[in-house]
Amino acid sequence: MELFETQNNTGVFENLNQQTYDSLNVLKHFGIIDKDIKNFPKIKQILLNTDECFKKRISIMFDYLKDFIYKFLDLLCNFTEDAIYDFILDCIELGFTLEEESENIFDFYRAQNILSSYTIDAIRKYKEEHQDESIDIFGLTASFVKFSHFVSEIVSLSYYEKLLTDKLYEVYEKSTKDQLSNLYNRAKFNDIKNYEFVRSRRYKIPLSLCMFDIDDFKKINDTFGHLVGDKVIKELGKVVLDNVRKSDIPFRLGGEEFLILFTHTHLKEAKLACEKLLNRIRNIEIKEGDNIVKFTVSMGLTELKEEDDSIEKAIDRADKALYMAKKNGKNRIEILI
Repeated sequence: MELFETQNNTGVFENLNQQTYDSLNVLKHFGIIDKDIKNFPKIKQILLNTDECFKKRISIMFDYLKDFIYKFLDLLCNFTEDAIYDFILDCIELGFTLEEESENIFDFYRAQNILSSYTIDAIRKYKEEHQDESIDIFGLTASFVKFSHFVSEIVSLSYYEKLLTDKLYEVYEKSTKDQLSNLYNRAKFNDIKNYEFVRSRRYKIPLSLCMFDIDDFKKINDTFGHLVGDKVIKELGKVVLDNVRKSDIPFRLGGEEFLILFTHTHLKEAKLACEKLLNRIRNIEIKEGDNIVKFTVSMGLTELKEEDDSIEKAIDRADKALYMAKKNGKNRIEILI
């Protein structure tokens, strides 16, 4: 069926306004009054019966907006409160969609301007062709412009809200990432550790923690220089990100110290994940002139216990387990429960 198919009988349009302006409070902000709502069915009838104006030009030029424009026109004949709020949701969705490709917002404005221009021409031509002196060109045009502005305002607000939200999220992500390792930093850890603790407690979700650091990192810096030390941390971060699951959250707490929160993970599963990571780290090689720099890490692993009244209790155990790994020869995992 033709998407913009319509009927010529004006009575079909005139009987669709079942609700008065008084109950449509959202429209008052945009200057839309009861007279405008009564004008809308006539505007739609004129538009859809002016093939040159709508079907043959606008719907082709802006094909990706076709469904939205159809809803736009359909609302002109169905101004109930539910229909208005449903359409607002469509406007918000369109604004979010347009944000994905920023140039599309300008296409939307362009489509809207052309639609407004053709609407004015269509109203004028309709009056001339039908010699209908009851047609108030100014009144119909003003009503359409008000409604068009209403649509534009909602879409634009949604577009810029999404744009701003995404930008704020991008800035937040940068502020919580360690620039060298590309892992989350201590600030991020402090931000979410209590949340993960409460979530684990409330929903009885297992939570394991692994604290680890680079063995003899000071010796690496002293022997090869701090630039090589930075390369070690950078490469370590890359290997960690490549070998953890989406549910695991790795952090660089500072210096050569790191931590991984294994959410939804019992100790046994976390141990397997740590063994895999430990082996991957052992195989890292960093070329520095004629030298090949290799390094290892020591790990302390624990699991949140029922009697733990804070996440700090588990962190403290992981730290003690790490100390044990260092004491027992490094390049190994120790578990403390």
